[in-house]
Amino acid sequence: MSGLLSGGTLRIRLILLAAVAISVLLAIAGMSLAYLFEKHVERFVVGELTTHFEQLAGGLSFGTDGKLQSTARLSDPRFTQPQGGMYWQVDEKGQPSLRSRSMWDESFAVPTPPDEPEEDHAHIMPGPGGVEVLALEKLIYIPDSKGTEHPLVITVGMERERVQQTISGFKTPLMAGMAVLYAALLAATLLVIVLGLRPMRNLHKAVEALRTGRSSRIAGEHPEEVETLVGEVNALVEAREKQLERARQRAGNLAHGLKTPLTVLSTTATHLASTGQTEQARNIRLAADQMRDLVDRELARSRMSAGVSSHRSALLPAVERVVETLRRAPRGDQITWTVEVPQATHISIDGTDLLELLGNLIDNARKHAKSAVRISHDGKVLAVEDDGAGVSPEKIPSITRRGVKLDALAPGSGLGLSIVSDLADVYGFNLSLEKSELGGLKVLASIPAIV
Repeated sequence: MSGLLSGGTLRIRLILLAAVAISVLLAIAGMSLAYLFEKHVERFVVGELTTHFEQLAGGLSFGTDGKLQSTARLSDPRFTQPQGGMYWQVDEKGQPSLRSRSMWDESFAVPTPPDEPEEDHAHIMPGPGGVEVLALEKLIYIPDSKGTEHPLVITVGMERERVQQTISGFKTPLMAGMAVLYAALLAATLLVIVLGLRPMRNLHKAVEALRTGRSSRIAGEHPEEVETLVGEVNALVEAREKQLERARQRAGNLAHGLKTPLTVLSTTATHLASTGQTEQARNIRLAADQMRDLVDRELARSRMSAGVSSHRSALLPAVERVVETLRRAPRGDQITWTVEVPQATHISIDGTDLLELLGNLIDNARKHAKSAVRISHDGKVLAVEDDGAGVSPEKIPSITRRGVKLDALAPGSGLGLSIVSDLADVYGFNLSLEKSELGGLKVLASIPAIV
């Protein structure tokens, strides 16, 4: 049970707890009702026996011969039937017992006869035929014809099985009623749980809309107990957005601040080379290029959206924008560009990061393509491929390493696919490479479309 309660949905845990609680409470209620009914029946039987006792006592007398006799006409005919289930017996010390016809030739052995008048004793004791009898005994005094008081113990009894049958007859419908009540209470509890957890379902939908970028905040009316959580989540989203914006501003400031020193270094290297100091020029240019590569790498990473999944960006406009830009790049107008992206495709990536991703993938394809580049999305995977020379299988694992270039003659620093790999880590999508049907490299990014 503890394993079920520690896992699974909140609804299941509440249902299990409610089922257990209702079962325990109804079991206690059922046993209590059965016990109370049993005591009620026993009190009722004792009351009936008391009535028969009074009828019997009113008909007892001593004849002129001094013998005890009964003229009572008891209302229950079972007293006159052998082992009929109702019995009476009158005992006087040292005298033979006076018994009902239902006793036949047997008699009660009263375990503790009462010692005082008006003292009732009720016992479960053996009766005729060995059956158990619920018996009531009482001591009375009756005078004879001479006025002498005789102590008499009157015992009136009923077969206990008949009492038990009455109790059992109550327990059967009681159990059926408890089963119906259990089903009704459980159904009512389920309804209460479903209605009570509806705000949580609404909150789940609102958070999902926030995650997929359909909304920028959790909106709508929520219960007071949930409203605090909604406010904290919205505050967290706002803080993350401000943090991202500050990071991008710092990245822009850093890029602007480093541009002039790097330009000065490049100019100095050119001047040294023109004066014949080629070795010094080469070292300065190498150091400047390394600094530029490192800055580009870190700036690209700082611009990433830290994996916030509440973004929603249209893919086709971003692809068209990147393609239009690269048409004006070297050899861009000589390449046949094919875009196979549905109009309504949206993916959960920040717009700036999406342009960074597409720019590096498509530009890499442009550099190595002979005459064609294709960009497509099938609803699950973004694919960028070219008709270039392709990549041998043994080189594929090294492509996304920082600074590695497949073609030393191609322009660039080798950071493109490495930045794409960083984006894959941030947003949690898989990046894979394979041979394209066009003949060159095919880069696959498993970024599903969102609705």
